Amino acid sequence: MNGHNESAATPESAAATRTHPRVGRIPGSKNSAMQDRAVRTREAIIAVAARHFDTDGYGHTSINTISGAGKFAKGAMYYHFPSKEAIAEHLISDWNRTLAETISEALAGSPSSTVREKLAAIFISLAQRIGENTNLRAGMKLTLEPAINNGAAFVRWVDAISDIIETAITDGELTDTPTTHRLAWNLCAGTIGAAIASATLREDLDLATRIEDTVTAHLKSSTA
Repeated sequence: MNGHNESAATPESAAATRTHPRVGRIPGSKNSAMQDRAVRTREAIIAVAARHFDTDGYGHTSINTISGAGKFAKGAMYYHFPSKEAIAEHLISDWNRTLAETISEALAGSPSSTVREKLAAIFISLAQRIGENTNLRAGMKLTLEPAINNGAAFVRWVDAISDIIETAITDGELTDTPTTHRLAWNLCAGTIGAAIASATLREDLDLATRIEDTVTAHLKSSTA
């Protein structure tokens, strides 16, 4: 027979004892708010650094420059990124991912598209993206920065475009000439060159148009 006090130890009553409502507080809300704030801080650090890398160059941008411009505490910066190079590597990684996505999208387009149309689609899309997105533009420029571990990102870019061109040459879609074999390098270098020159000259003409003109000229001269 149950004792007089055993009813207090039933599963139902034990659960009620263990679980207390939190008045005015959603479970996990504090951690969620802290995580959101950390994400915003990280994104802000990247954006400020990208802006200075883009306009002033990697070598002329210091951790003090970034922290001062964004009013970030040094502790907050080093919590997210151990060094200026780590921020640059993040931007390059974002650029590499965008580049891979852009190439995949162009190649997966209409089966009737010519290689010229696919190359134009790749570089015009990249032109529009880097014209609108400072982070991507900075990441692209950093692929040529010798002071950081950029993973040979520019070479990988050239190789990816070169694979498309070499396949088209093999298939007889493009003529087998020295100019055509140099086309990948010229397209990639021309794109970065236009971005650097545009920032230096501060022209009214938008960057996307400049890059499109450069790409069109290279494609016309090498596939005429």
